[in-house]
Amino acid sequence: MKLFTKLCAVAVVASFALAACDTNKDDKAKTEDKDEKKNKKDKKDKKDKGGGASSTAKDSAQPAAPTTAAPTATTAAPTATAEVPAISSDVTKPNIGTPEKPVLTPTQQSYAMTGIKTISDTCDKAHVILVQAPESVGVDYEWKYSRQAMLANQQYQVVSGTPTVRGQVSFQVHQADEKMQKAFVLVANCADGVTCNHLAAMYKSIVKSSNPQVFCGDVPPHLGPVKKRINLMEGGPLANLPPSGDVISKCARLAACTIADKTDTPDDVGIACQKAPHSYKTDCATKYPCAEVLACMK
Repeated sequence: MKLFTKLCAVAVVASFALAACDTNKDDKAKTEDKDEKKNKKDKKDKKDKGGGASSTAKDSAQPAAPTTAAPTATTAAPTATAEVPAISSDVTKPNIGTPEKPVLTPTQQSYAMTGIKTISDTCDKAHVILVQAPESVGVDYEWKYSRQAMLANQQYQVVSGTPTVRGQVSFQVHQADEKMQKAFVLVANCADGVTCNHLAAMYKSIVKSSNPQVFCGDVPPHLGPVKKRINLMEGGPLANLPPSGDVISKCARLAACTIADKTDTPDDVGIACQKAPHSYKTDCATKYPCAEVLACMK
């Protein structure tokens, strides 16, 4: 009887424990289920929230404007270069008649002023007495050396009228009075003292026997009236090249080009050539410009 009572008691306890266990299990299951649902709900909310934010950002985002790098300059901008050489009295030699690179002002030449009595640069009525010839040659004398000197030195612009700017030169022939045996005199006119000073220096260097005189103002009375105005470059450079049979003009051109290239040449090339023309390549004198003459003479 006691044994039965104990067994019953144990069974009751076991049943209670089992029930308790079931109850705990159910409670735990409910709790887990509840937690799982909550987690699912949180994940869903989080997903919805994240998806909404991503969608909003995507909708509001504007496509980036394409960026194009500014083109890199590969070629430097061209530098302006002066085509005309700077005006300087220290140039080693004057232009020798090369049309591609003309010397536009007498101040770019380097003929020595030795023996030249200069006048004021600002004189606006300048003249040079270049050379004289006896009355017997006539008023139409050709002034061959003067012509070839001007042809070889195109830093001067020979004009028919009155010179108005630096570098322009005109020529006129006067017949002097009895004191000069009525000689014909070639006079150069300039618009300023600078041009005539340099013209005299150039002429003295080429025509060694000459004695050019520069003066300012009116032509002296003893030179007499103007008999003729002459343009030594009339017709242009080619028209004033020496004729094939003109030895004097050929020798004058050889001298003018040689000295224009080397302004300190001490020799009287023109006279030496006239004395012995067979010793010179006189045919070279018919070439143009002086650069071609010099190349031919080598």
